[in-house]
Amino acid sequence: MIKINLEFLSWLSQTLGIEESSGSLRFDLEVEGASSVRELLAQMAGRYPGFAQAVFDTRLQKLDDKVCIFFNGRQLELENGLETRLQEGDSLVFLPWIQGG
Repeated sequence: MIKINLEFLSWLSQTLGIEESSGSLRFDLEVEGASSVRELLAQMAGRYPGFAQAVFDTRLQKLDDKVCIFFNGRQLELENGLETRLQEGDSLVFLPWIQGG
């Protein structure tokens, strides 16, 4: 079992069924058997229905296009995407994509 630090910014904290108070939610999560970010997201989607609807599609095994994840301070895609391996103490920050024109 490993412990991962998670942070949810903006409306994403509500996907866990927790009403946001300060605009962000930060907590440690102990996970067992999740060796990649994809496996972690699938576990979270199983626990939190709102997370499955707004963040991670379990059927397609895909992150929603409106969500960006930073892994240990770097955009997840700059690592190995959803196949990025998890280790004790890793940090994931979930934020909505910011789009403009």
